[in-house]
Amino acid sequence: MTKIEKSIKIPDPPPKRIIKEDIQFGLKKKEDITEKIRGGVIRGKVEAEIKCNGSNDDPMFIGLDPSYDGFGLILLDHNANILEEKLIKSTKNTEADLRIIQLEEEFKFIPSILALHSVCIEGLSLASKGLYALQLAALHYYIRIFLLKNNINFKVIAPGTLKKFVADHGHAKKELMLLKTYKKWGVEFDNNNLCDAYGLARMALEEFNNGKNQPIKE
Repeated sequence: MTKIEKSIKIPDPPPKRIIKEDIQFGLKKKEDITEKIRGGVIRGKVEAEIKCNGSNDDPMFIGLDPSYDGFGLILLDHNANILEEKLIKSTKNTEADLRIIQLEEEFKFIPSILALHSVCIEGLSLASKGLYALQLAALHYYIRIFLLKNNINFKVIAPGTLKKFVADHGHAKKELMLLKTYKKWGVEFDNNNLCDAYGLARMALEEFNNGKNQPIKE
């Protein structure tokens, strides 16, 4: 090595750049895990995008029954086949905002569904009162904002309207909703939240069929 080479100071390597995507809720590293895919409908959470089979000729529909303790989510194809079924729960005795974040982790895949036509959400019950009613309203509007920001077509369905659609009775009890869902569509549920989510998804599908592929109106 020459004297000139010795006199040249080699700078220290730059510090490793921290990628923003690697920091999630307390510096939790992003895991390179592929999300479960049913029928090639949902994109995986990996670097390379997974090519799916959705198209405008194969529209899909979602029903959401928001809750902190039993959030029902059903995804249907245009033939009313269930492609995804989720009953989501959050940690009890935790602040509502943290519970909403937990729930979002389970429904944030929705914008990645190819050919998603519309979402029907069960609206708030006017009978709900107190702090829980406020917390439920917070969750409800968080979902609406999430869908709006992702340009997803959605409609809010009043609980009585859903009951009338499924059971022909606006005041139908949970047990009757389960029974009527089975008699009407041949689909059996043992959870009323999933049953309601299914009914909501069927409403979205029916509006699509009756409206000749027009966006649903709230």
